[in-house]
Amino acid sequence: MSPKPLSSAISRATSTSTASDASSKGKAVHSADYEDWENLKELFARAAERYDDDIPEAIPLLRAVIRECHRFLVDHPDPSVVYVDHPRGRNSRSPDAITPTDERLTRDWSDADSAGSSHWLPRKRTTTSSPRHTELPTAFHAIFGISLFLMGNLVAQDPSIALPGEPDAPSTYWLAALDVFETGENLPSRVDGEILDTTEDWRMAIVWGRTLVCLADEKVTYNMKMAKTQAEASSASANDYCYYPSGSPFSMSEPQWPASSPFHAIAQFRPPVTRRMSLYSASAHDIMVLAMDQFSRGIFHMPHPHYSHTHNPSFIHTPGTSSSPSQTSGYFSGSQAPPSHYASPYAQSSTANDPLVMFSRPKELFTIASEVLGVAERLSSGAQRHYWASWADSVFNQMKNEADMDAWRGPILCARGRCWLVMGSAPVEEMEAALEAGDVEVLHSSEAEEAREGLAMAISFFERAKGQLTPALVGAQAAQMEDVSPLLAEALLVLANLTADENKREELYTRAQTEAGEVDLDLGTRGVGDDAMDLS
Repeated sequence: MSPKPLSSAISRATSTSTASDASSKGKAVHSADYEDWENLKELFARAAERYDDDIPEAIPLLRAVIRECHRFLVDHPDPSVVYVDHPRGRNSRSPDAITPTDERLTRDWSDADSAGSSHWLPRKRTTTSSPRHTELPTAFHAIFGISLFLMGNLVAQDPSIALPGEPDAPSTYWLAALDVFETGENLPSRVDGEILDTTEDWRMAIVWGRTLVCLADEKVTYNMKMAKTQAEASSASANDYCYYPSGSPFSMSEPQWPASSPFHAIAQFRPPVTRRMSLYSASAHDIMVLAMDQFSRGIFHMPHPHYSHTHNPSFIHTPGTSSSPSQTSGYFSGSQAPPSHYASPYAQSSTANDPLVMFSRPKELFTIASEVLGVAERLSSGAQRHYWASWADSVFNQMKNEADMDAWRGPILCARGRCWLVMGSAPVEEMEAALEAGDVEVLHSSEAEEAREGLAMAISFFERAKGQLTPALVGAQAAQMEDVSPLLAEALLVLANLTADENKREELYTRAQTEAGEVDLDLGTRGVGDDAMDLS
């Protein structure tokens, strides 16, 4: 039986009428079934594809996905019953209580007797020949959570897109996505031990981690804003404020959602201790630690195109891939799969039919590391900035074994330069007071030497990245490469401030001013101990 037309699914999903409204008017209420599940996957595929290049069209599609997921959740507390063939039960080899011990010993351990014994009931793994077996139990929650994550990203960019009655705070969508992921992770079909297929939903784990990074970034932004507001209220300098890392942009108490809201349904089925409660007082660093756990799981189970399908246990669960042309796998069939780069730095439409081309492991890794680095650059603690920049650099470094370096060399060099700039600048704050007091001995410490080595690495990466800037680069890649000169100037300037030799220091200042171009760095009065650390 072919699925219902997608247009009817969109029409039903975008309708504001609820099931209770329909029943009160005497209309038949349609319960979500397998055909609706196929339509939901196709609807989500379209929304994810439009998210890259057509935001105005993606917004109503994402709303339609969320509303259709809401309908599924109302009809089926565990939506996996629609698309996964759950086992009816399993045989047991427990010995009968009345069977004598000697007879049980012979029956259970003798090969000759057990082969023909009618009492021998070997327990078999639960298997099924149905195509539904290729669907992971968490497939619905992955689609629902990813849709909430993407919607939260759009609201973060422009809160005005929220319709009346919809939350206009991105954290509301991200927290709901985390609750959905947590609910999917604890489905009865995953924890009751009856299904022995323990394949990990790597894509859900990746977006789970990215959602946590978004919350960490929002916490950093909120805390910096609040600290500056308090500084202005106390007549302090705009750049002289106390940063409070444990503030939260969202309240610990859950809003009272109306019964017709999808957030109300999410709250009904999630674990009792919500992410809102556990993350309210957590610092950005704490949230990043949780994200790293999910990234580690997702990257480990992410398909590796360099390996054969038999060595990719999660390959058959990858959107857009299948182990045979006629087999539906993962969340989508091959023709319905959205481009895997829907959140990559260089989002471009892909028309490739090869599943290994449609899925790009390097793009997934680059996206993860870039978002972590974006938060690392803004953390208040130098030690934490160093830690997360080092983590991001390890992921970027891993890409040299994963990617076509002819295409990725420039972006990777630039990104690794940013990582080393953060790591090299991290100890500077601790030396700033001593340098401003004229204590140049701090420049001979091991911390200063480590900082200079890190900054030298950053300069090396930036200079190599500049060499990759050619007329052939266009669009987002060219824009990415244009940021190299200001970053290189910053690295040279910080290194100059940490250099004791006057001749070398002046040479670095000159190079920094050259890279800065028309921007005046005001280097005429600079020197060690003379406000040398003021990089403004």
